[in-house]
Amino acid sequence: MRILRPCLLVLCCCVSLTSFAQKEDWLPVTSQDLQYKEVPGNKGASAVRLYHAQYINDNTSSWFIYDRIKILNDKAVNPDSRGKTYADVEIPLFNFDDIVETITDLKARTIKPDGTIVEFSGKPFEKVIFKSRGNKISVKAFSMPEVSVGSIVEYKYRRTYSAPGYSMVKIFAPGEWDIQSELHTVKESLYYQPFDGTGFQSMSKPMFYFDGAVISRVVLNLKEKPKDIGSAAQLDLSNVPAFEVEEYMPPESNFKPSVIFFYNRRGSPSADKEWQEIGKGQYEFFEKYMANSRGVKEEATKAVGGETDSGLKLRKIYQRTQQVRNLTFERFRTKDERKQENLLRNEGVGDVLARGYGYNREITLLFVAMARAAGFDASIVQVSDRRERFFAKEWTSVRQIDNLIASVTLNGADVYLEPGTRFCPYGFLRWNHTATDGLKLDKRGGTFVKAPPVTYDKSVIRRTAQATLEENGTLKGNVSIEFKGAEALEHRLDELESDDAGRKKDLEDELKAWLPKGAIVKMDSSQGWEGTDEPLIAKFSVEVPDYASTAGKRLLAPACLFQLKQNQAFTHGQRKYPVYFPYPFTEADSVSIQVPAGFTIESVPQQMEAKLPYARYNSMSQFDGLQLVTQRNLVFNGVYFPLEKYSELKNFFGTVQTGDEQQAVLHAGGSTSAQKGN
Repeated sequence: MRILRPCLLVLCCCVSLTSFAQKEDWLPVTSQDLQYKEVPGNKGASAVRLYHAQYINDNTSSWFIYDRIKILNDKAVNPDSRGKTYADVEIPLFNFDDIVETITDLKARTIKPDGTIVEFSGKPFEKVIFKSRGNKISVKAFSMPEVSVGSIVEYKYRRTYSAPGYSMVKIFAPGEWDIQSELHTVKESLYYQPFDGTGFQSMSKPMFYFDGAVISRVVLNLKEKPKDIGSAAQLDLSNVPAFEVEEYMPPESNFKPSVIFFYNRRGSPSADKEWQEIGKGQYEFFEKYMANSRGVKEEATKAVGGETDSGLKLRKIYQRTQQVRNLTFERFRTKDERKQENLLRNEGVGDVLARGYGYNREITLLFVAMARAAGFDASIVQVSDRRERFFAKEWTSVRQIDNLIASVTLNGADVYLEPGTRFCPYGFLRWNHTATDGLKLDKRGGTFVKAPPVTYDKSVIRRTAQATLEENGTLKGNVSIEFKGAEALEHRLDELESDDAGRKKDLEDELKAWLPKGAIVKMDSSQGWEGTDEPLIAKFSVEVPDYASTAGKRLLAPACLFQLKQNQAFTHGQRKYPVYFPYPFTEADSVSIQVPAGFTIESVPQQMEAKLPYARYNSMSQFDGLQLVTQRNLVFNGVYFPLEKYSELKNFFGTVQTGDEQQAVLHAGGSTSAQKGN
């Protein structure tokens, strides 16, 4: 039986892989496909996903994706707010530091309403479709040929993962099925093949072991359960509804149905025990990496110099490690480019120091090693990334906590630091690693800790405007914006791959989004791009046609130049998902508007205030005889708000919007002596 059982497993794998390959062919186009007219329950839907397949195979370190989409009306072929249509295909790209992702075997075609097939013969190109607050989405894009209403577009491709320099390491694709999309899906076929010889964790049948490991899975927000077929898993679904997003909602993956596959140790220990075992393995791996510490103690001594204050000593070590070239925040390089540039794989912190480059994790480990060499009690903390998904303890996989920060005991308290993130100030964590779970490693496995939150005073946007209002209602002037803390850090990281022209355009677009529609914006200068602790400052010339509206001899002019963006979350009476802000923030505005010659202020906006236990708003306007001066402050000290808080938040931001939209009334002629104050 010990010989027969592995043979049966291999046979099952061979059969499943043969079936797997057959499913990668084009599906026949049925009359039902051609005749499909509308989505049940959603007659206005612009398109429908007739078929979606996702086959993950760890033996080949690859995903296979197949999508068939039917164009139902003109909305699917006319550009949306992003300029995207379903005639334009965008394949998301992922970055994993030194793991290389390759898109291969791309085939696409258009099936016209009469059944005629037009093959895609072009080449995809790479572009960035979204960039904000540390979230950047890059895609491979291409346009389908001869698409019209009633057409079917379908495409298939393979993602393959490799790790140059790690020839003995097996690389597997992130084992998670993408089940729900923005389109209603008529039929789905999902398949997962783990490494040969690996079976699923189950109490009801024997398990097959691979290097002492089994495959476990976590099923989230999904009623149906995957079926085990030999050593593989399969799930077929029908009529999966579209996923509808809301502004300022938590990461979508927390609410979409999903099945996550991951490797863990044989047996069925508790989650706590499994995390302890994971922690031990991670601790041993990182300690071995830091043991290769040639030159580290000497460099730590050199960095500290004659400093005796513990806090300043630690700051100097932090600054020294941040001088290391951070490859994580550079463009991706192919294997040949790495060879040409002589970028070698670091075997320990000594190599990172000697070569002067490393990935973010390696730089964090160098910092911990140098801090220890200088006499500090320093630890590694593996934290989750709340940009993508909130931590789920039952998912016992290191994939959940694959970000590293450092914890150092300083004057009896734990200080959390992030030297591996470029431009991250000392004493600061990047927002996606704040207020989230982390495993502080030690030789026993470690202890779960909560990374400290960021507070509103650590993320500040200060906007100052000096402008003149003309008789025809046009506003012209200058605007200065100062970004501090988290705002400065995220802007610096967002623009790492941009040149001066790209930075200029992005900041101009950001200011335009705060100004009334039709505003003309030109950036005059910017400074602070390479800093860490100092603010990032940009200065602009602006012109806003029709800023003030005329009513006889009167001009009606908004006192607050900048428009509220957060109210996008509160356009409906009710919400389906919680409200979620990336981090707390402060907005401090000062707007001075010189009135036209011959005009005086008839009335100024009244002072507005609103308060919650975690938020505060104040707006006050005054007229000094020549100009209208408005001071506005919005302080918000929260991140996640359950649905029962929605009404409270909606009322608060409603008051903010009302205050921001108040207008001053200007009158042609008359005395100004009685118009001061509010």
